Amino acid sequence: MIDDSGNQKEGQMGPIVITGAAKGIGLGVASAVRAAGMDAVIFDADTDGSRSASEIGAGFHRVNVTDRDELEAAFSRVAEERGPISGLVNSAGLTRTGPSAELSVADWKLVIDVDLTGTFFACQAAFPYLAETASIVNLASIASARALPERVAYTAAKFGVVGVTRVLAVEWAERGIRVNAVAPAWTETLLVTELVAAGKIDREDLSSRIPMKRLARVDDVAGAVMFFLGADSPYITGQTLYVDGGYTWAG
Repeated sequence: MIDDSGNQKEGQMGPIVITGAAKGIGLGVASAVRAAGMDAVIFDADTDGSRSASEIGAGFHRVNVTDRDELEAAFSRVAEERGPISGLVNSAGLTRTGPSAELSVADWKLVIDVDLTGTFFACQAAFPYLAETASIVNLASIASARALPERVAYTAAKFGVVGVTRVLAVEWAERGIRVNAVAPAWTETLLVTELVAAGKIDREDLSSRIPMKRLARVDDVAGAVMFFLGADSPYITGQTLYVDGGYTWAG
């Protein structure tokens, strides 16, 4: 349970930190965490995260996930103020689209830095402050199982996220820390809406290729994350759960 100051009461589950949660899937996860009566803390470089956090009763730290020192300072403060961290959800991410032969060095580095390096840095910086039996959930993508043309940096980053998930799951299991990944298909977020508006993706075409005939909803993804954060998955680690309506294996 949460007390009036937003802190966990003694003996209860500690805070859950969600990166990239000013909006989109990250905010959906943070909202689900709060709805379950748990303490949520949003890390985001976007100052809009402060307003989002206030609206759902979560904590907020302005953090750039590519800055290892900022992450270290933020995790240290969360642990000092709210106790050992029970969960970390790495949701910070972005993409750049276009023909692979034309992708700029800057765009390649940006996507890899935020999506892959940021995920690893957050795990690494959180490690000293994690509670026993803590759970880490990294946001991967269907791009970690299937090639997505004109999204080479994003695909490379998400393959890397799955690799990081597996390595840390093995290394940190002795400490009781579980590390898993959730890999959504295209999800109804502001990012997807913008890509549709820009003509980068066709919602109707995508939906027709998904066996369940619709895009994922934020709640679909948040539910999978909550499964890994909760008490129903104590012996599951190193796994990637595809939340894709059957798309990954549809051929």
